[in-house]
Amino acid sequence: MQYRSTRDSSLRRPFSEVLLGSLASDGGLYVPEKTPHFSLEQINDFQTLTYQELTFELLFPFVSEELKVEDFKNIVNSSYQVFESEEVVRLINLEEQRWILELFHGPTLAFKDVAMQLLGALLGHFAQKEDKKIAVLGATSGDTGPAAIAACSRHKNVEVFFLFPHQRVTDVQRLQMTTSQASNVHALSVETDFDGCQAMVKELFLDKSISSSPTRFIAANSINWTRCMAQSVYYFWTYLRLKEQLKELTFSVPSGNFGHAYAGWLAKEMGLPIKKIIVATNANDVLHRLFSTNNYKKGEVSQTLAPSMDISVASNFERLLFDLYKNNSQLLSEAMSTFPQKEISLPENCWQEVNSFFSSLSSNDEEILKEIEATYEKHNYVIDPHTATGIRATRKLSTPEQSVITMATAHPAKFINAIKQVLSEEVVSIPEQLTSIKGKEEDFVVLPDNIDKVREYILSKAG
Repeated sequence: MQYRSTRDSSLRRPFSEVLLGSLASDGGLYVPEKTPHFSLEQINDFQTLTYQELTFELLFPFVSEELKVEDFKNIVNSSYQVFESEEVVRLINLEEQRWILELFHGPTLAFKDVAMQLLGALLGHFAQKEDKKIAVLGATSGDTGPAAIAACSRHKNVEVFFLFPHQRVTDVQRLQMTTSQASNVHALSVETDFDGCQAMVKELFLDKSISSSPTRFIAANSINWTRCMAQSVYYFWTYLRLKEQLKELTFSVPSGNFGHAYAGWLAKEMGLPIKKIIVATNANDVLHRLFSTNNYKKGEVSQTLAPSMDISVASNFERLLFDLYKNNSQLLSEAMSTFPQKEISLPENCWQEVNSFFSSLSSNDEEILKEIEATYEKHNYVIDPHTATGIRATRKLSTPEQSVITMATAHPAKFINAIKQVLSEEVVSIPEQLTSIKGKEEDFVVLPDNIDKVREYILSKAG
């Protein structure tokens, strides 16, 4: 299968180039030329498969031109050996027709592990095959950085560079990035917000000094296609575990950069009978404004109790836009060429398609805390602030006849300071992954909001 840029359909790349690349040379994102499609009968036949076996069946078409069957099976199996749950993810039934899908049983206790472990194993395979040094470069609002470090730092010939907004991630998230004690991990605390970090990373990938470096730089953010395709799997897995109980299939997805929600759209395009996706945001409501008013516009970022969603530009929206424009790269390129200076509104036919599939809700910090408290009181179940936005959106936007699965994106212990505002600290069990990092020596550098300084530092360490 070949991949093309959202902004220039004449650009064609194989999967390995997409994995080991980043943005397309025209600034677009890579998407497959043709999305694999499974009939409902085929999907139902997957019911007895393990999570690993399901991942292989669904994703092998994306990589089949470059990976042998046994190689990809081994890559998938090695990716999920580090998860606490044998099933990788876990379903919790809260009440009638309401479930939570726990996605935080990986090494860093966040949903990013599910996709990042697969990406890391694929990187290790191709780095060994090409015998070339690779540098993983990304920006994080809190969870992607730790997940990438956990997934990639153990692989030979791989350096890891992650930018995070200075003093705008939780202590736990920072410690997960700064205490790995791995010589190939570089944590960069940049004096800006997440959008500033993300913009720097995008600019660096288009920078000639980076692209011409002997070290090959690749993206680990959700702009990397591998992340999107890997996240689509747990939508299928959920359907297969619940299909006898479902009235209709709706997911409530906490989302900032839109990669998580786009994976649900991708699953639908692959044949999964998803009725609706509810997009839940915090006070940084760029996605809520988009899906409620047909207005995609960059705003100011405010710091919240759900820092992984403190984002004002949802990078993966471009992939959805490309699908809605029926793969018209010229139309997409015209829209993105003036963004974010100029807002984007969808044409009426596109808006109707979006409006029938997506709904959204924004929650501020006070509403998040109330939802954490109410969920514990009603169900004796503790949720983190990001998951709280999804639970509240489910409650506000769904009806009793809907079957709704809310994505639980992080272990509550990662956000204990927020939870302590409304619940006793004793109600949260602290996993060993978090107790073990306390007291460890931190290793990171604070850099100014200056791309020249950031580039200089990265190139000095890339080798």
